[in-house]
Amino acid sequence: MIVSISAIILCAIYVSLLNDATDVEDDAKAGKKNGMADYNSIQQAVFVLLPLFGALCIMGGVLDFFSLANLFYLAAYVSFTLYSLPPFRLKKRGFAGVAADALGSQVFPTLFLAIYFYQRTKQEVQLLPLVFLGTWLFCFGLRGILWHQLADKENDKMSGLVTFVQKISEVQLLRLSAVIIVMEMVAFAGFISLHALFLIIPGLILYFIYNWFLLKYFHVKQILINPQPEQYRIFLFEYYQVFLPLSLLMLYACKNPINVIGLLLHFFLFRVSICNIINIIRKMLERTFAIFFQKKVIVPIKFPTEEK
Repeated sequence: MIVSISAIILCAIYVSLLNDATDVEDDAKAGKKNGMADYNSIQQAVFVLLPLFGALCIMGGVLDFFSLANLFYLAAYVSFTLYSLPPFRLKKRGFAGVAADALGSQVFPTLFLAIYFYQRTKQEVQLLPLVFLGTWLFCFGLRGILWHQLADKENDKMSGLVTFVQKISEVQLLRLSAVIIVMEMVAFAGFISLHALFLIIPGLILYFIYNWFLLKYFHVKQILINPQPEQYRIFLFEYYQVFLPLSLLMLYACKNPINVIGLLLHFFLFRVSICNIINIIRKMLERTFAIFFQKKVIVPIKFPTEEK
């Protein structure tokens, strides 16, 4: 577990540093702050190569370098390198950039973990669950990068960066978002059905109740892709990040107490998001009781709009 998590952390660090290093000029044109701008090109290269070197050490020294799991791990690096690094710079090449980001951020790292788990537990790799898992995460990854490009649309225009969302109309984007969410839901349902994980349904119901209260009391809307001027949440983002993992981890902790370690680790890694949701629920309950007992109405909560 420690090895796989360390590998994912190194990949995330590499992606973040590479993206910042290759965005220095564009961010300067748009007036955006970029930490890499404080360093020269040699220093930037060193920062970017350090996590890559660490990842190669893990792949060659700890993992089986030529394993199927390592292939997907390496694919994540290749995908993001092609996305950010000139002369490829797929982020400027329409849908290819959007697909590269979705694959690198969601699909390849998760397939690496899934196949690594199969291999560590000496189980045969099951193709159909991986197809459902990959499709589900690819669709969610597409929604994430499209939201990000829409949120940065004006800055990208100022810097001269032409992204995918600037090349399509609002009608085309609406149709695309409908197709993506349908595929995402079908793949998610297929994955859950294959593994008979129906005990996570209470968590899904709780998520929808939570969002109903957000809409009713605080006018926080759900969006598929397109950011709104008012308060909003990306549909299912908090479910995938908090409600679903907690449902699964509690389910497996009940089956085997050793899985409590995974539950505690998740709490540690996502403590900010979990505490934020707990705080929101607490404030919603306070507001509900205030209305019920006809006390002073609590001021609506101001929610952050950046979710990726």
